[in-house]
Amino acid sequence: MVVKLIKSFLLVSIIFFTSCVGTSYLKNDEKLLYKQKIKGNENISADRLESLYTQKANRRILLLPISPYVAFYEIGQNYYDKDEIEQKRERVLEEYNQRIENARKADKFGKATRLERKLNKKTEKLTTKLEDGNLLMRWGEPLAIYDSASTQKTKNQIKLFLESKGFFDAKVATNINFKGRKDRRVVVNYEIEEGKAYIIDSVFYDSGNDKVISSVLIGARRRSLIKAGDKYDQSKLTEERERIERIMKNSGYYAFSRQFVEFNVYRNPDTTAIAIEILINKPLDAEKHKRYKLDKVNFTTDVNTQLSGTNRLTEQYNAINYSYYNYSYKKKILDQRVFLRPGEFYSLEKTLDTQRQLANLDMFRFVNIKYDTAGGNFVANIFTSPLEKYQLSNEVGVNVNVAFGLPGPFYNVSLKNRNPFGGVEIMELSGRFGFEGVANLADQTDVTTATEARANLSFTFPHFLFPFGIQLKSKFALLNPKTKTGLGFNYTDRPEYERSNLNGSFGYSWQNKKRWMFDLTVADVNFIDSELQKEFRDALEERTRFGNQLRRSFQPSFVSSSSINISKNFNNYGQAKSQASYIKFFVETGGTLLNIKGIRENINEDSLSYFQFLKASIDYRTYIPYGKESTFAYRFHVGVAKPYGDISQDILPYEKYYFAGGSNSIRAWAPRRLGPGSYVNTDEEGNFTYNLEQPGEIIFETSVEVRRNLINFLDGALFIDAGNVWYFSENQNPGSNFELDKFYKQIAIGTGFGLRIDFSFLILRFDFAFKVYDPARSPGERWTINEWNLGTRQNYGPALNIGIGYPF
Repeated sequence: MVVKLIKSFLLVSIIFFTSCVGTSYLKNDEKLLYKQKIKGNENISADRLESLYTQKANRRILLLPISPYVAFYEIGQNYYDKDEIEQKRERVLEEYNQRIENARKADKFGKATRLERKLNKKTEKLTTKLEDGNLLMRWGEPLAIYDSASTQKTKNQIKLFLESKGFFDAKVATNINFKGRKDRRVVVNYEIEEGKAYIIDSVFYDSGNDKVISSVLIGARRRSLIKAGDKYDQSKLTEERERIERIMKNSGYYAFSRQFVEFNVYRNPDTTAIAIEILINKPLDAEKHKRYKLDKVNFTTDVNTQLSGTNRLTEQYNAINYSYYNYSYKKKILDQRVFLRPGEFYSLEKTLDTQRQLANLDMFRFVNIKYDTAGGNFVANIFTSPLEKYQLSNEVGVNVNVAFGLPGPFYNVSLKNRNPFGGVEIMELSGRFGFEGVANLADQTDVTTATEARANLSFTFPHFLFPFGIQLKSKFALLNPKTKTGLGFNYTDRPEYERSNLNGSFGYSWQNKKRWMFDLTVADVNFIDSELQKEFRDALEERTRFGNQLRRSFQPSFVSSSSINISKNFNNYGQAKSQASYIKFFVETGGTLLNIKGIRENINEDSLSYFQFLKASIDYRTYIPYGKESTFAYRFHVGVAKPYGDISQDILPYEKYYFAGGSNSIRAWAPRRLGPGSYVNTDEEGNFTYNLEQPGEIIFETSVEVRRNLINFLDGALFIDAGNVWYFSENQNPGSNFELDKFYKQIAIGTGFGLRIDFSFLILRFDFAFKVYDPARSPGERWTINEWNLGTRQNYGPALNIGIGYPF
């Protein structure tokens, strides 16, 4: 056994180190494709041209001539026996099929079903091994043996691509260099001469004397993707063909398809000018394309529901025929989300809008719209199937406190009641309970428990609760309008304080056609009460002696506010594999009604604290894929919160402050412990202490991250974070205020590396961060790179951040 382990270890070592070179596996007449380069391109990006390579060089670590992926593949291949796996698969199939047959003969159908599931899992696993190799082979990649035919094919593809982008006179040549020992590494350079781009000189239509189609196309010409003066681009022709199809389908031409659109491209041999003719071909069985007008619209609300001996009832409302077994939904509410009407021309856009807005109600399992042309009539049939009236969902998870490595379990539960009053509304009762390990305020080496509990009752209505007319509400329905109201109670028990909050809210949300999301909270009312731990109360009172009124944030208080949140997700940020971004604007005003003299004179400040404030922030995020397996990600967040009026005493409600530090912020600092400004909190011995959270009225955060896939389920990342929080005025904390000539010197900087494990259903993130620039230290000592891991000062070792999902 020991000998076998030693042999395996030696084999792994030999394979790994020889695969670092990559040429040791080559046969005598083989060479390694080491690198490929694009040269001479000026208008077309190298990344786009590199995607045309028909043969890929092996991935390497950074710029080093090391490819562990080849090592993984070679190790796996050494232990891979395809015939043995095939035989095992046959044995599994034979064994389980026999067991399933025996179970069925014994009328044990439940057991048979379980065996079938096991069989499917086992055969799927073995089939994956047969097709893609074992686990190590799937992690790695085979050696890239140079193939001259692939090089020629790539050359031809690059030339064709350049021609498709209007560079019809482009030339592509290959320059092949041999390097390394015995010239066994091949570097291929694709040298490009683009030449002049051909320009569209004119665009004209031919619709076969169909005046209606001509008027439709000319009316939509302003948004054409093919315009005189633009460079010729074949992909634009494809997009224009799809655009014309949409225009025609939105103008009544139900049977029209993109196959009827033809382009004729005319090139002038003496110039680089191009003329494009857009031809609309006639259907084979008719003189012209038929324009369809709706004769009837039917809406069946309970497809897949069957009641024996009972027929569906049919009732007409606003020219739509509703069919159902039992009356469940108010027709005037459903009618607002249906945009198809008899007498109107067919429209694909209205069809999709109807399908989308009905699905947004969260009432139906599916929404299908089918058109019937039988009997000479054109009928729209809307079919929906109800979701379960009650839906119970729950989640159990763990939060990990990085400082102590202690798991903090939590439990979320939600009960959803659909259509409780028949108005297509949703009632939801939700709750959360969780624990977390945190530091004891009096002794930072001691660990205690923080508890969080929350309960909330909410109602969501599928329209604006406002005295609008029916026609206006139908127009608003395209915005997916919702009215949200809720009542909740939050309880937090931390070492520093206990805090309870009774909350009520009322607001609206909607989304426009450009996918901007709007969330308007008309009223958010909170009654807050706190009980402070002695050490924390003493610390706040100490601050009060120097003019800081933060203690007032923990007095019994009444906090009211109105806010609007505007956001947009560009290109499906968070899920897309191409370039995408996200932006959010937030504005909030608190205590606005206290500006009214009559209200102000009738409040009792002795029993409750009141606040007036303004708050605003901008959050922007983007990621840009580049190369084969890499992504550049960036985040920018800036915000301000300013109390005003003598009733606030220059203090914000504690929840309205900004905090910096933690796994989704500046990762080299503990959560909510960075800042403010260059302020430093020290103990009696002069050591830095982070026993108190550090709120601020101004926040600036930015992060840059480079992510790269290492193995199919494992990604690596390098990152830099920068930011801080500040106050508008200094109070008793020296260096905590924001000053234009100083703030840039107080921006904390951290850097580090991370690993992200993709479990398909979630991403587990481990980030190790180091402080690079600490504004809390004296000027001249703030750069801390030389103190990493030296132990010469506290708090400059790596900070481990554990999180779920990406930081941004």
